[in-house]
Amino acid sequence: MEIEKLYFTKEEAATDVAFVNRIHMIPDSFLVAEEDGEIRGYVNGPVMETTYITDDLFSETKENPKTGGVQSILGLAVHPTHQQKGIATVLLAYLENNARMKNRTAVTLTCLERLIIFYEKHGYENKGISQSKHGGEVWYNMTKVL
Repeated sequence: MEIEKLYFTKEEAATDVAFVNRIHMIPDSFLVAEEDGEIRGYVNGPVMETTYITDDLFSETKENPKTGGVQSILGLAVHPTHQQKGIATVLLAYLENNARMKNRTAVTLTCLERLIIFYEKHGYENKGISQSKHGGEVWYNMTKVL
């Protein structure tokens, strides 16, 4: 939760309850980067049937199906003291590989305009402005077909 609160604004950050629910409900797609006993970053998101993230996913978490579906990313964050070290790239690649092994069709997320270039460098396509109103921000749908 410390990283969540450091990385996202109060309006964007998951609540403590939502965060704990994700850990318990979707452990196969809640991945953590740890070094020397310290959590450096994480990526998480449920598997969905739809192509794009809907705002209800930020508060309601269901167990992932064993195979199929679309892997979402609700949060990818690295502690500020460990940014620019490739941790986010490793987390993203690991989640994508995990999704491929489970026959997910794609990985999808929403991001702020300033992060579009990061995701495009990792093979994601900008699909335009999202319908999401989460945190009062303008979000962009980003998708990578697996």
